[in-house]
Amino acid sequence: MPTTSASAVTDHEHFIRWLEDYERAWRSPGTDGLAALFGAGAQYLRSPYEAPLTGLGAIAAWWDTARDGPDEPFTMTTEVVSVSGDTGVARVLVRYGEPVTQEYTDLWVVRFEASGRAARFEEWPYWPGKPYTVDQQTPPVVVGAVEVVTERWAEWVRSGALSSGVYRLPAGGADAQTPHEQDEVYVVLRGAATLVVEDTSHPVRAGSLAFVPATMAHRFVDITDDLEVAVVFAPPESAD
Repeated sequence: MPTTSASAVTDHEHFIRWLEDYERAWRSPGTDGLAALFGAGAQYLRSPYEAPLTGLGAIAAWWDTARDGPDEPFTMTTEVVSVSGDTGVARVLVRYGEPVTQEYTDLWVVRFEASGRAARFEEWPYWPGKPYTVDQQTPPVVVGAVEVVTERWAEWVRSGALSSGVYRLPAGGADAQTPHEQDEVYVVLRGAATLVVEDTSHPVRAGSLAFVPATMAHRFVDITDDLEVAVVFAPPESAD
């Protein structure tokens, strides 16, 4: 359970404890520990351009959908960049999976209330393949999937309306993806597996086309042949 101090002092040590308690809460079953991390009316921004989740109830509801459960394998490394007044800034590196299937490098900007709990949490996430600017758009292009170099996921198209990339999973591999905030279309280019959407299983192979609505839990399982999938997000994928 989180042990964040109720002190009104926001200093380097308090911020480090809060970061440690955040990781501990993410690894713990349920969401009861969030009340020690966030104020009742706290705002939680998953990226600087997304509408905030406001209040403990909204944060808790998202929290359980965003993780694969308390046993989800990951490592988290934090580095405090700055503590000034009631605000702390940290650089956070998170790697998911064993072996690693996805990593994020974030800046967390956390403003605290007098109780020592967060009043506003703002995340600036980046990951391999993500464009470095929101306004970046891909010019007209025609490529074959083999020309997209990636071990797991690489985005190769981005516009104001959609983004697209190539997703690869080896035979016998594990798919660690979590629900997205965008509608998603899959076109299976090669391989064979089962796509589980919510509680329904769908066998897929080369030529299969699948649509997954935003926020629905889904993943590939029982990957019998190396899987290569073209993926389209609409609107463009963001930090979800």
